[in-house]
Amino acid sequence: MNFVDPIRDKTDIHKMYVFLQSQSMRDYLLFKFAIHTGIKLNELLNLCVEDVFNHHNEVVHIWVTSPSQEIRVILPEKLREELKWYINEERLNHGDLLFQSKRTKKGLSRQQAYRIINAAATKVGIEHIGLTTLRKTFAYHTYRSGVSISIIQKYLGHQTSYETMKFIGITKKEINTTIALNL
Repeated sequence: MNFVDPIRDKTDIHKMYVFLQSQSMRDYLLFKFAIHTGIKLNELLNLCVEDVFNHHNEVVHIWVTSPSQEIRVILPEKLREELKWYINEERLNHGDLLFQSKRTKKGLSRQQAYRIINAAATKVGIEHIGLTTLRKTFAYHTYRSGVSISIIQKYLGHQTSYETMKFIGITKKEINTTIALNL
């Protein structure tokens, strides 16, 4: 089994956006939705249109992985607009899979999704990329944005914070916590 990394450099993420969007809006949104939500691959590949809409028939503003989960992820406005455009453009119904094969209209397989992401990464010069990269990228940038490792651990469903740090490639030397109280 090959080890894959998160995409740490935001310019590399942008390169992936540009390349994937030039190839297919579906592939671009698959990648973008995954790295913005940290959704599990199985859930991503089985995501239906109705899963991303709220009761007002709008793309959800806040992504919730499960009702019991207290952690929510805000979807950027641009991503919500792109999803809505894509759903309308592809004439997808509420029960349709969001990321389906154009040929068969069935869900993408893990192999198809891997080929899409890996080929794009290869084309833009990023190494050690696989499907787990999507979730690792979400977790890595969530950590870098200031969210505590314990919250990320809970969101990912990991048993220990060490497991989460190892998953996203953060070493103990890289952890810098500064607390400044002025009471």
